[in-house]
Amino acid sequence: MSEREELLPRRTSTSSSRKPSRSARRSEVNQETFQSSSASAGPILPAQAVADHHDDEFHDPRWAEYSGRPNALTRFRYIWREELAEMLGTSMIIFFGASVEAQTSLHYDINKGHPYSFGDYNSCRLAWAAGVACGIWIAGGVSGAHLNPCEWIFSYLLLLMQSNSSQLMMTALILTAVTLALWMYRGFPGRRVLWYIGAQILGAMLASFVVYANYRYSIGLYEGAGFPSTVRTVTGPHATAGIFFTFPQPWLPASSAFLSEVVATAVLVAVVLALSDKNNLPPPKGTMAFAMFIVLIGIGASMGVNTGYSLNLGRDWGPRLALWILGYGNEIWTHNSYYFAWGPGLGALTGGLVGGFIYDFAIYTGRDSPLNRPVGGTANPKVNDEAILDESEA
Repeated sequence: MSEREELLPRRTSTSSSRKPSRSARRSEVNQETFQSSSASAGPILPAQAVADHHDDEFHDPRWAEYSGRPNALTRFRYIWREELAEMLGTSMIIFFGASVEAQTSLHYDINKGHPYSFGDYNSCRLAWAAGVACGIWIAGGVSGAHLNPCEWIFSYLLLLMQSNSSQLMMTALILTAVTLALWMYRGFPGRRVLWYIGAQILGAMLASFVVYANYRYSIGLYEGAGFPSTVRTVTGPHATAGIFFTFPQPWLPASSAFLSEVVATAVLVAVVLALSDKNNLPPPKGTMAFAMFIVLIGIGASMGVNTGYSLNLGRDWGPRLALWILGYGNEIWTHNSYYFAWGPGLGALTGGLVGGFIYDFAIYTGRDSPLNRPVGGTANPKVNDEAILDESEA
């Protein structure tokens, strides 16, 4: 048996604990030998989690008790489970968010008397927040539900503080340097970071394909001003690219758009760190998704109008890739002086840095933060133990 197969759970056949069948219950009722309090005493899907080997009237363990070799899908999922969780979790953000934007913006004219009958700004905020919450519920227990490369940016602060190289400071704004710094200073395995980012962008891209397919005909009618059209535009009176990714308001100067992304992302990252700080006031187990739902509603309702609060380059770049493949053209990348790079890219990354720094500077006490790095000492506690032992013997 290989080492990987040993890591995968195997169960041997056990005696069944399944409750009586419906016909057996009828027999007990007719014979008046039943006890009403004994019915449905165990956990029941989907309201309660059930172990795969759990055996009762409402759950058949099927192959959980088989001892055969894991199949190809099981082995693949074992290797890539965290990345798959990130992909599926991020896809929930785009699926809910882009869908509500399409539903709201494409159907204003269906009801002339009430153009917002299929949604308004507030309903869009609720749906985006619901997408984040669903993504956390899907991925949180598997990968930690990062769902956002920008949440890692604050972890390279010490790398910048300790270097006088302007080239390093510019390079640190690129994802590869962020992943390196995260591996060095925040404990996340460096071999996984690029895979996580790729999974997030892929999930956002795949969800965009699904939303586009679902609203394809409505998108064509909107682009054609009421007549089916195969033309797809990024900007203009009937453009539909804004359903999927963010734009700055046309009256907004670039500096204000950049600042808006910085501030909103800083708030997001600071609150995420607070919610995950065991020495602060973390939410009860299983409720992090609801807490983030509230956070995203607040950010969207208060800071969303300037740029659409991307907060997340994965959430923005994935849909851009999808629409570029679908024929929206190169304007996806060039509009607003390459906004994708300095808005949801550089702006959100900078906001992650600022938010992480503020929280760690003011509140966080854990030594995994670069701001709390001990002065002197060594990274190997055994070295300290041996030094103490040598001093005591002397």
